[in-house]
Amino acid sequence: MSSVTFLGTGGGRMVVLNQLRKSGGFWLKLGEANILQDPGPGSLVMVHRLKLVPKDLDAIVLSHRHIDHSNDVNVMIESMTGGGFQPHGRLIVPSDCLNSDPVVLEYVRPFVEIIEINEGLKTTLNDIEIEFPIRTMHPVETYGVIYQWNSKRLGYIPDTEYFPKLSGAYKNIDYLIINVVRMKNDMSIRHLNITSAKKLINDIKPKLAILTHFGLQVLKASPEFQAKIITEETGITVMAAFDGMIQDLDDRESLENWV
Repeated sequence: MSSVTFLGTGGGRMVVLNQLRKSGGFWLKLGEANILQDPGPGSLVMVHRLKLVPKDLDAIVLSHRHIDHSNDVNVMIESMTGGGFQPHGRLIVPSDCLNSDPVVLEYVRPFVEIIEINEGLKTTLNDIEIEFPIRTMHPVETYGVIYQWNSKRLGYIPDTEYFPKLSGAYKNIDYLIINVVRMKNDMSIRHLNITSAKKLINDIKPKLAILTHFGLQVLKASPEFQAKIITEETGITVMAAFDGMIQDLDDRESLENWV
């Protein structure tokens, strides 16, 4: 079964620092490949709590260097490689995760193959095609990603402010995971709000969209209620992720029975 497991759905300083929601990123099981995306604070704890096996990981991917997306990257590298005694797998990260004030420590780097992301990068992992279609607009170097397997495509839009080219980069995807930190726009905080997320979902038109990475504003407004409103207004099935949620990504005849 191909699936996504949410190791945390919190975003923004207040939610993460107070652990109002967990903040461990998400684990993708795509065919035979296991990929950990954005292992923020508590990722290792949630992996074990949900009985996932770090040594099964084939890759760790960081969208960017901010602590709520990268805090557990080093311990997860150690965990996936048996403390470094069984080097394997890949680390796929923007260059500023490795260079100026690096978040990836030098001693763990020999344990994995490292690939630096640039806009338009395409790479493969087993039978998975991985593409980084566009750099997003965020204070640090940040990239979303599209995973393709078995003729299915899953896109992840990480932290970013809205800009028109974003939707075009994610056309023809089946599933969309999208970070929604705020309810209202604030030009000094370069994150999507619920209105811009709705516009992106409506423009991209995935079969299923999953909201995650909720800031305090969104939690107060109920992510589930916001997902319901977007579904009603766009006609697209939209869900709000919750900590520990496992979503099946295999084909279904109908979305009605999806968890």
